[in-house]
Amino acid sequence: MLCALGSATAQEAEAPADDDQPLRICASTKDAPYSTGDGTGFENRIAEVLADETGMKLDLVMIDNDAIYLFRDGIEKDLCDVLVGVDAGDERLLTSEPYYRSGYAFISRQDRNFEGDKWQDVDQEGFETFSYRYHTPAETILKYSGRYEYNLVYQASLTNFEDRRNQYTQVPADLVVSEVAAGNADMAIIFAPDAGRYVRDSNESLKMTLITNEIERSDGMIIPLQYSQSVGVTEDKPELLEKIDQALVSGKDRIQAILDEENIPTLPLDS
Repeated sequence: MLCALGSATAQEAEAPADDDQPLRICASTKDAPYSTGDGTGFENRIAEVLADETGMKLDLVMIDNDAIYLFRDGIEKDLCDVLVGVDAGDERLLTSEPYYRSGYAFISRQDRNFEGDKWQDVDQEGFETFSYRYHTPAETILKYSGRYEYNLVYQASLTNFEDRRNQYTQVPADLVVSEVAAGNADMAIIFAPDAGRYVRDSNESLKMTLITNEIERSDGMIIPLQYSQSVGVTEDKPELLEKIDQALVSGKDRIQAILDEENIPTLPLDS
């Protein structure tokens, strides 16, 4: 019995105290500009701010898969406790107070003189070919404006006509933007945080215009085009969520500086 007690005491001594627990954040190696294998994604940098502001050691768990699988491959497998950059109110997680809000945008060359900030404004003479990322409201915009079918062959060429059945296929964000810069696409429709750094770094002068209205589908359902972003925490660690919320307040200016450097247009959080 004494031996058993001694063993238990030794195990307790070896277990790290709560204050010594690392901040385990999962990130994708395939989610530029948010997260990259070399840690230069802007959400990788925000993760560093959160660790610094919480006083915890950052354990950035890099997962070699697309970001849509981070919850399954990271949180559910207990490899990490936190995901940076989830939609506010994501039901799979406890979510922090939002730390920024942005929306879908039109990307066009400055010399094309595009004007308009409603999704219906894609319907303009001379704008026929559009680059976008799959699984986004861009597809709905093109369908409702009557340009989806015409654009299908071009869009498929951006993934080398890869078969989309039974697999996740996506167009890289930098390609969506560079196609506009090269004049191969008349316009891109993309979530602004996807595009900010590529618009900033383009050799051609590009214009990024946030879309200001929502899509009302034919069945009455509303598809928002603006989203608030939060930090997601595993459901069994509400005490960690409190630390994250505090870190977002104390690190607010540092995070905003990262977003500004990334050329991400932000909206008021109460909008």
